[in-house]
Amino acid sequence: MDREGGCFCGALRYRAEGEPIEVTHCHCLHCRRTSGAAFVTWACYPPDRFSWTKGEPGTFRSRPGAIRSFCTACGTPLTFIGDEPPSTVDVTVCTFDDPAAFSPGNHIFCDRQLPWIHLDDGLPRHPLRRTEG
Repeated sequence: MDREGGCFCGALRYRAEGEPIEVTHCHCLHCRRTSGAAFVTWACYPPDRFSWTKGEPGTFRSRPGAIRSFCTACGTPLTFIGDEPPSTVDVTVCTFDDPAAFSPGNHIFCDRQLPWIHLDDGLPRHPLRRTEG
């Protein structure tokens, strides 16, 4: 099933084909600071299954090896693309037209989770990335 979404103001739209590789909650500092939220939920897609259908996003490097996209009109954070394999386009779940259709499978960078966040969702929790710690 293809899923569509976009930014708050409608200047940008995208399509993600099929089901995501995974859906994860990230608690890292970079996600928190670039979103202004306590954590960000991402749906991860292979690059060949993600496309922009309206507009072109602005981009910036949030750290070496990481490119984030956003709407230059309204500021909505939209994607994260890392240089490290396996390469995915991680899409902010709440920018999809139907974010409730996604079910997160884990938490990452939990060693950086804010101390006032208390989630009892029973999902696997990883101190760093899923392949570390």
